[in-house]
Amino acid sequence: MKRTIGLLLLSALVLVSGCSQKSDSAKPGISTESSSSSTPRRYDVQSGIVTYEPMVIMGIKSVSTLYFDDYGNREARESVTDSNIMGMKSHEKKVDITDGDYMISYEAEKIVNGKDETSKVATKTDIRQFREMAMKMGTEIGEQMKKDLDYREEGTEVVAGVTGTKYSVSLNKENKSQRVYGVLYKKINLMSQMGGIVIKAAKIEENASVPAAKFEVPAGYTIKEVSLEKEMALPGKPGNE
Repeated sequence: MKRTIGLLLLSALVLVSGCSQKSDSAKPGISTESSSSSTPRRYDVQSGIVTYEPMVIMGIKSVSTLYFDDYGNREARESVTDSNIMGMKSHEKKVDITDGDYMISYEAEKIVNGKDETSKVATKTDIRQFREMAMKMGTEIGEQMKKDLDYREEGTEVVAGVTGTKYSVSLNKENKSQRVYGVLYKKINLMSQMGGIVIKAAKIEENASVPAAKFEVPAGYTIKEVSLEKEMALPGKPGNE
């Protein structure tokens, strides 16, 4: 569950940062119509695939890929991790799907020392309240939040062959020199850097054809409804991972 909350908090931060970006959708020749007029666009690209560079932290290798459609209203994040620590070899693939009002997370694979330990339970969380709060943060109080976070635009940077806007924020009011950096391209987060940890896109495919199956839970899984509000109120709850 902490994974879900972390993804939502990251989304809120990116949303606030993206509020200062000038949208490419206003340029001549680019359609401004969305398939869902009542849902704000998360990205300024209709669909796409973003492949991130592999990360290795303490012997654990991870690779992540973002798939999205409908200007980000539907997206799936796949994370594959491999580790071999103290004789325990594991391979895991986790998927987080955001589709309108809900986030669904499940294990696609979990192999430990050759044994299949994949859980066939997918958690489904209603994120409407959080999304509305994030939108309010990004519009009504966006400027104040950017001031509180000491938001700065740091010029441009080329990531995965495209030029995005580099920004930074400080999560520590007492020491604003400790900063988190990122690069946004059409509101898509292509790079995040916090200390020595860097998440950076290696490739971006704009307006790519994304299979519908990427946004669906495979057959054979049980869907478990989870209350985000209750889980956030109980951070010490057992199993809140």
